[in-house]
Formats: sequence, structure tokens, C-alpha cells
Amino acid sequence: MDYTEMLTDNRFSVIAALPRNDLALAEAALEGGAQAVKVHCNVWHRASGNTFGTFAENRTFLRELIALCGDVPVGLVPGGEDAYINEEERLELEEMGLSFFSSYAQYVPCHMMESTRLSSMIAIGTDYTQNTLDAVRASAIDVLECSIQPGENYGTSMNYADILRYSDIAAKTAKPCVVPTQRRIRPEEVRHLAAAGCKAIMIGAVVMGGARPEDVKRATAAFRAAADAV
Repeated sequence: MDYTEMLTDNRFSVIAALPRNDLALAEAALEGGAQAVKVHCNVWHRASGNTFGTFAENRTFLRELIALCGDVPVGLVPGGEDAYINEEERLELEEMGLSFFSSYAQYVPCHMMESTRLSSMIAIGTDYTQNTLDAVRASAIDVLECSIQPGENYGTSMNYADILRYSDIAAKTAKPCVVPTQRRIRPEEVRHLAAAGCKAIMIGAVVMGGARPEDVKRATAAFRAAADAV
């Protein structure tokens, strides 16, 4: 299934960002009702505290993950500040059947935006401005990840000022907007994100309550039920 079309067509969706590259966690997310699964390579991840290996080290895992997920879109954060996949590796991921890539805009090599097979989910951070939103609206970005919380807010409760900011971003960019759980968002708060015009929540380590398969399945099921009730 095309990732961008899935987000556009659904009223609200749940994406599972796995706290580590583990097929058992992916299977648990699918059992919980995840509508997309995202993993990482070449990065240190603040929320989970994990370092994810290189593309070469994750090649077999990625092939197995894509096969496991079937029609459920699989995405990859292919790098960050210190390392990133090259164009040859991007083409290999396309052939594997990867659905989308996800990165902060400042780390994305231009060749990634040349892909005609991968949906682009580009993240804006704490330093975004109204000019940024104008530029996003006019850009080739498919999906916008609203990673706008500073590090000191990780794991804290969401408030209505956050909702107003997400609403402003969604309205001004006119892109499908995904909110990652940098804040400790609760399932019952999903309806506020949907009312703000956002299209999905991307749940990760902050709200999973642990990194065991049962933790991932439980959290995913709770957020999927909330999303289905929107």
C-alpha cells in the first residue's frame, strides 16, 4: 500500500516506530493494528537511547521486515547528522519494496527527493518558522513529521498549546501531518490531534511502556482503538 495514499485516505492512522530493529517487535506492532512501521539505521535515537547500525548491518533485517509487513507500509530513517545512505543504497531499498523514508530536513541529501518510488516524510524541528511552513507547502514533500518538541519536553504531558501549534502547521502546509510521541501523548488525546487536522500519530519508546513485544502490542492496540474511534 502506498504510504502517502494511506495517510490521505484514512481519517487517522497509527504508525509504530520500533525502539529497536527486531522482527518480534514488528510482529507485535502488526498484531496491535499498526498501519505502518518505521525503523532506523545510521542514527542514535534520543527517545529510545539506542544506536542503530549501518544500512549494511541492517540489510537482512530490512528485507525480512518488508516481507513480514506485506501490504503494511514500511519506512526507514536512513541516517542523521553523522551518516546517511548513498544513492546506490537508496535504489536498493526501492527494489526491496520500502514504502517511505523519514528524516529531518537538514540531513536529507538531495538525491533522496529524486526517488519516484519512496514517499518522503520530512521532519521539521524546534527551529521551524512560518517561512518554513510556506516552503513546505510549496515543496515536493509528501508527508510532514511534526517533531517540534525540544529535548526537555520528551516524556512530558501534551497540552493545548501543542494542539494549537500542530493545527497551525497542518493548516499552513496542507500536507498530511504526523505527530511523533515526543510528548507522552495518551490514547484518549488522539481525538484532539485529529481535530487539529493531523493525519496520524507515530508512537515510539516514550509511550510504549517498555521495549518488549507485549509492550509494543499493548500500546499499538490502545492507540489504534483511539484512532478508529475518531
